Amino acid sequence: MSIGLGNTSGMALGTLLSRITGVGRDIALVAAIGTGVFSDTYSVANSLPNIIYILIAGGAINAVFIPALVRHMKDDSDNGKMFTDRLLTLVGILLLVIVTIALATSALIVHLYATNSWTSKDFHVAVIFAIWCIPQIIFYGIYTLESQILNARDVFKLPMFAPIVNNFIVILSAIGFMAITDKMPSTITVSNGQLALLGAGTTLGVVAQAVILIPALTKSGYSYTPRFDFRNTGLGKLGDLAVWTIGFVFVNQISFLIISKLTTYANVVAQQNAQVAIGFTSYQKGQLMMMLPHSIITVSIITALLPRLSKHSHDENLSEFGSELAIALRNVITFVIPAAIILVFMGSQIGVIMYGHGAASSEQGAAVGYISSMFALGLPAFSIFYVLLRTYYAQENTKTPFLLNLGFNVLHMGIGLTLFFTVPDKYKVLSLAVAYSIAYLVICVITWYRVTRRFKTVPSGKLVQLLARTLVGAALSGATSWLLTINLVTDGKSFASFVQLSVFTVLFAVSYVALAKLMRISEVNDIILQIKKRILSKD
Repeated sequence: MSIGLGNTSGMALGTLLSRITGVGRDIALVAAIGTGVFSDTYSVANSLPNIIYILIAGGAINAVFIPALVRHMKDDSDNGKMFTDRLLTLVGILLLVIVTIALATSALIVHLYATNSWTSKDFHVAVIFAIWCIPQIIFYGIYTLESQILNARDVFKLPMFAPIVNNFIVILSAIGFMAITDKMPSTITVSNGQLALLGAGTTLGVVAQAVILIPALTKSGYSYTPRFDFRNTGLGKLGDLAVWTIGFVFVNQISFLIISKLTTYANVVAQQNAQVAIGFTSYQKGQLMMMLPHSIITVSIITALLPRLSKHSHDENLSEFGSELAIALRNVITFVIPAAIILVFMGSQIGVIMYGHGAASSEQGAAVGYISSMFALGLPAFSIFYVLLRTYYAQENTKTPFLLNLGFNVLHMGIGLTLFFTVPDKYKVLSLAVAYSIAYLVICVITWYRVTRRFKTVPSGKLVQLLARTLVGAALSGATSWLLTINLVTDGKSFASFVQLSVFTVLFAVSYVALAKLMRISEVNDIILQIKKRILSKD
């Protein structure tokens, strides 16, 4: 049994286009600013809006608002209109206060996340970028709430397409930056005009992403009316749920802070030793490469699934709840594992193709790819954990995810710090990605055991068998394809890497589909049959 190509395929298409243009944005940015210390000043500053937003409000918005909106739309006589109005008003006020405080303390925040080994000029450039980027917080909040309201009204596709506009604006900003830059950019050589172009362009993209969904809200039947009567309106329960969710993201941000400190320091050391620039930007881009298949496959599946899980939970129908969960897990296992195997074997080639241009060398691009390969080792566990965690949120349980996430971060930091201060300098950033994968593997096993014990309709044994078959099939396909292409090209340049990746992908796809049929991995065969039917129906 598999999720059909209807609603999910539309979301997957939107997510795919969004991620493709997102890849284009990342390629353009790395080509413009490289992966050295200067790029870290931009990357750290541009991460701050996400950090602050998620820490203060974003986690609560993402995790608890869909279940609450679904409940109020079903139970309230006005289909949740007044509740949604109050929620938007309250969050808007909160975000405005957050932005004001963050702008006033931007220098302190930058110093908190960056290595003390940066020069005063490095810090100055990062603070300028931060001032331009911090207002994004408001528009991240608006976009997230708009998306949640649309999802609660069974409108899933449009929010998946909105980030495309954001990506195009940032790409144009990066191209503009390259057009007015006549030397290798560094914190010493860049002008305030260049910083403004990149910083303002980045924020304008987020603004456009939020504004473009306003017509979709109106079309869905919702129009916002400001309401300030917050007492005794049901928001108190959300506050109780959000406490644990804020704790969840707070723990994540402690880990992120440590990662940011370590990776920006590693880049300074690489610069001092005339080594390949590998730091915060490289770590971030490597992780984003790993997130691409997760976003296309897992997020699309779970976005459609979460409202249904919330409804089953509201109706106390644990049997259907478990059955829906099992379908999602089968699809994630079947398609995420092969994507992870491709990244494990071809990470460096993909890194060269994506990031070995402009201000970044092919060696720097390959380094990003190697980091992504280490992240990919934990990609299946990460995606499965992501699905399992949503079962708690659908039941409005935010305490258990907090405790599980705390366990993950303790493992990640414990293993990561041990490896970071043990391995040679050139492997330090790589070691943090390895620690990430190991930690997710452990915490995924624990969460799997807890969830499948609670929902008896989830066929745990059969899912484990499917996981084993898929892993064996994908690993055999990957190893065979790698052995056949390893000596195909050797110069490490973009075109050569593209040729090797193309041949590898074709060989991998053919062998994996063949093994899937032989090993009776029904999800792959179902999707192929659906695609064939669609092709034949058009003839």
